Amino acid sequence: MDHRISCLACANPIEDGAPTYPDMSGTLCAGCSPTFDMLIDAAESFAFVHLDTGEPMSDAERRAAYDAHIAAGGKPTDSMAERD
Repeated sequence: MDHRISCLACANPIEDGAPTYPDMSGTLCAGCSPTFDMLIDAAESFAFVHLDTGEPMSDAERRAAYDAHIAAGGKPTDSMAERD
């Protein structure tokens, strides 16, 4: 039986173990996931929320996540999708 899920945005199947991004309405594949620069540049067009509460991330929380990613050697254009 096939238990793969489909991407909320593009509807393509997501393979088991592939990086994903959780969204309040479903799951996004790595190609459709936001990138770290979107935390700063596109925060008004993409809703970054805390999944446990549904509350929007503050400007400071988005900036801290971006800064931590960059400090760890990441690039602004890296996908925010992660493996489980």
